Amino acid sequence: MNPQLQERLVMYGGVIPGAVSLVLLLAAWYLHALKRSRADHFEVGDRGFDEEEFDEEQGERSVSDGPRWVLPMLLAGGFAGADFAANDVFHLWPDGNNYRFIHAIVLIALVGVVEGLVRLPMLVGFVLRVLGFGGAFWMLGEGYVGSVFADSSMFVGSAIFAAFAGAFVATAADRTSEETPAWVDAITWLIIAGASMPIFLQNHFSTGAMIPAGIIAVLVSTLIVGLIFRYLRLSGGGVTVLVGFMLTMLVGSMIQTGVVNLSAVLLLALSPMVLLVRGRSKSSFGLLMMRVVMLALVLGSSGGLMAYGGDADAGVDEVDPHGEYEPGA
Repeated sequence: MNPQLQERLVMYGGVIPGAVSLVLLLAAWYLHALKRSRADHFEVGDRGFDEEEFDEEQGERSVSDGPRWVLPMLLAGGFAGADFAANDVFHLWPDGNNYRFIHAIVLIALVGVVEGLVRLPMLVGFVLRVLGFGGAFWMLGEGYVGSVFADSSMFVGSAIFAAFAGAFVATAADRTSEETPAWVDAITWLIIAGASMPIFLQNHFSTGAMIPAGIIAVLVSTLIVGLIFRYLRLSGGGVTVLVGFMLTMLVGSMIQTGVVNLSAVLLLALSPMVLLVRGRSKSSFGLLMMRVVMLALVLGSSGGLMAYGGDADAGVDEVDPHGEYEPGA
């Protein structure tokens, strides 16, 4: 990797989003904890009822409120920082689809922020996710009608499939995350994001090999804060952005570098499904170990298939996903 590019990626896709996320998450959840403890103190003094029942009620409340809208914005910021480091340019609305990753994740993050601010009915939340994921797919893929997509009907069908598939996974994973400590979910996503980098690099998708760095930086901060505030959850916006991150990377990989390694990419797409494993009857550590084993199987198989495909194509020149556009486009 070019030393200057590596330096930019460390700063814009690592140090800055990680530090900002740690400070903002700590501040937001500390203020929430302070406000909640004061409210609990007055409520205990004013109401006379069974203390055990009160604790149970507060436990249920604590995982369903709080500044959950902060995490979607921070994840989008980490994503954008890594993308900026990779491209060293930002366009308000670029003609090149491969410069629209930031725009796609911002759209998905807006859906996540709405989820974090308002407790939406499941159907409404599902529809919003479909619109967000579908819009992101359109941003990244509409320029490939006639090449990757044979015609507009194939493009529309692919967009609808991706939007509904992503919404189904995000909706189910969001419900599971309500019952799962944030540090468990954060480690799970760290493994997924970390493993995706060499897999995308092997598939000649250089942007996809760098952008996960920004997500990893924010997830590390989330892990730390989740260990401090045990009622922190990734549900209510965070899960939607993380599923959207995977969706945008997979779409980018498939449309910009072809489908030579389609089986490996599809296996990588299955990795977020481990989030659907519930932990109600398991310890948090036991749940994490189960997810790690499942991810090792899925991601290991994906990496193996990608390496095998790479060996078979050793004589083929590497594809530059930015080659067909001028930097100023």
